[in-house]
Amino acid sequence: MKPAYINYITIFIAGLLCSGLETSYAQDTLAKTYPVAVLVQLRSEHNRIEALKKDKRYQQLAEVENDAREVNNRMILDFHNNFTYCPVYYYVDTNTDLIKKKLFAGILMQGDGSPAKDLAFNSDSGDYVIAYYGYAVSQSRSDKVQNDSSLNNYDPQAPAGKGLVILNDKFQQLTYFYKLSYDNAFFGGNSKIKKYTYTAKHFDIEYYPFAGLFNRKLLHRAGGQRVQDKPSDLK
Repeated sequence: MKPAYINYITIFIAGLLCSGLETSYAQDTLAKTYPVAVLVQLRSEHNRIEALKKDKRYQQLAEVENDAREVNNRMILDFHNNFTYCPVYYYVDTNTDLIKKKLFAGILMQGDGSPAKDLAFNSDSGDYVIAYYGYAVSQSRSDKVQNDSSLNNYDPQAPAGKGLVILNDKFQQLTYFYKLSYDNAFFGGNSKIKKYTYTAKHFDIEYYPFAGLFNRKLLHRAGGQRVQDKPSDLK
């Protein structure tokens, strides 16, 4: 365990919500809130697992499979307990191409792994967002969305550290919540956070809970407006 003298933690958060209602059209007083659903992407660690199988590294294989399972369990628990704004559905990252094509049947799941039925949206809808835990790309405050795909390969200004990244239905980055660093010793005494947090011992696999923060920002700005299209500092 790391020394207990670390007495602070810095968490950087970007990507909050817009400051006012959408008032472009006076007749739009009954507009639905956005998003109507969140599709949470779960990690399969497919490539890592396949590589370990090929190399017959069975001990590490078992470890990665356990890490992936723990990370997904913590993420599902985090959203189940701390996100109430709208329905949440889950899918495995190996099905991302199908989600991009809006083929949801048999792909989206409930938190218990059962098939999701009676969705809050349909295949023609654009009113849902995608959430995944990983690395965000840089995004100017003036950009409504980040649609520069080249940044996925090289982004010298990418935010440091992993976080919760929010995409629209076209898989364009809308916003993100991220941390610069944190220490497990700091969270060791915080059971409310610890039960949602997971860090693998030997692999770059982790989860830190942001569902509650995402939920609070949505509820705070609820009433017919959309997720902010440009990142801003948390106040």
